[in-house]
Amino acid sequence: MNTVFPSEPLSETQARTILFQNFLKDEKTPAPMMPDPPRNYRLEAELLAADAMGDIIEHWGFRKCLGRIWTVLFLAGEPLPAAVIGERLQMSAGGVNTAMHELQRWAVVKRVWKPGERKDYFEAETDFWRMISKVFEQREKLLGESVLGRLQRAQALLDQAPRGSVPQVTRDRLRRLLAFILLAKTTLDAFIASRRVDLTGFGDLVRFPLEGLRRLKEHP
Repeated sequence: MNTVFPSEPLSETQARTILFQNFLKDEKTPAPMMPDPPRNYRLEAELLAADAMGDIIEHWGFRKCLGRIWTVLFLAGEPLPAAVIGERLQMSAGGVNTAMHELQRWAVVKRVWKPGERKDYFEAETDFWRMISKVFEQREKLLGESVLGRLQRAQALLDQAPRGSVPQVTRDRLRRLLAFILLAKTTLDAFIASRRVDLTGFGDLVRFPLEGLRRLKEHP
């Protein structure tokens, strides 16, 4: 605010009047307009995809941030340091570090070394089936073995029960339940052992939906 005082001494009332008039004059002068920063389409898309995958991971019982970090690394297409990941996702260094240890334990992210760099870099596992099989092997398989063991003990208890003390429908349905879990465990074990799923009978399940989207855009 440019305030000009006359050379003659002013009374307090006159000084206040001049200050107020100068204030009103400055208020009428519009502030210079600052240009809007350019829109970062890549970052917007990256964060949107990261949140989507984070929701899926959270639905599976993992922390949402694990899915968000993996997505950022996957979309980057190159190793990134932890600081860059934290900046993009607005996460603390400690939070990123903890998540990285967990992601490496599940073998969906790995630490890599870049020549001339002292800091750690990380890259995402890009083989979807390998990731799924690893999770199945470390979590679902253990849960399946635990469930199977308890059902087998339940079956042994009914086998020891005196005849007529347990309804036949209970015995039959426990056998059906046990048979189903055995079948599920056998299928899961075969999947883990093969490390792949044969989808030839279903066509290209990856390319088909993408081709459908492309045609939909061309012919809405």
